[in-house]
Amino acid sequence: MNKILSNIRSVPGVWGTIAIDKKRALTYQLLPANYEADAVKEIAIPTLNLAQACERTMIIDMFFENGKARVYDRGEAVVLILGRKDMSFDALGTICKEAIPALCRRFSRGELADNAISRTDPKEVSFDLLLKAINIIAYNAQRKIGAYLVTKHLRNSKDELVENYRFMSTITVDNNGVASLIKGYPPHKGDDLLKGFAYWANLFVSKCASSSDKLRPGDILELTLDIKGKLELTGFYQLYAGIGA
Repeated sequence: MNKILSNIRSVPGVWGTIAIDKKRALTYQLLPANYEADAVKEIAIPTLNLAQACERTMIIDMFFENGKARVYDRGEAVVLILGRKDMSFDALGTICKEAIPALCRRFSRGELADNAISRTDPKEVSFDLLLKAINIIAYNAQRKIGAYLVTKHLRNSKDELVENYRFMSTITVDNNGVASLIKGYPPHKGDDLLKGFAYWANLFVSKCASSSDKLRPGDILELTLDIKGKLELTGFYQLYAGIGA
């Protein structure tokens, strides 16, 4: 993955590239070292939203006071390339003719970046981390559709899954839409922990989307950006995307 991004970066005038796996909501970037997580977030979310709003593949060229940018929107990926004023779209197009399909092939096979950290063993995934993720998703959803619908859908989606994931009976959702472990029960550590939480998140967001046009199941990246790095290591996004496939 880094090799592909580096090839794009080698075009004269290009100073940064962000590639987003649209299905799994995973982001890979080759940006200057001074770009912190919040800065990447401010670029990635609008780029993903733009791609999701488009009904067909396309190339979008943008011109700014201090530079240029190009967006490649494809079925599997959206790629944003940032450059100075002297960046040549012709030169960029020559490199991207092979680079963009290569990125799409990597994403379609679910391959990670070359320097990605090994995934966490499913048996070592933290209950507390996944519960925190659910609450972050619910909190961010509340900002879009309100506490009533979030509380309702968070409870109903959990209750629908209890039969297949018995550990969910040890979790309660209060009137503020906050999930917590019922006092006296130990945190679940079974092999079905990660899958259960991924299903819960997917079903919850899907129910929210059915009640409001302000949310879509594909918004999971935006809803979890505060904890994205840790969730990526668990394989949460891959499971989430697979549920809706």
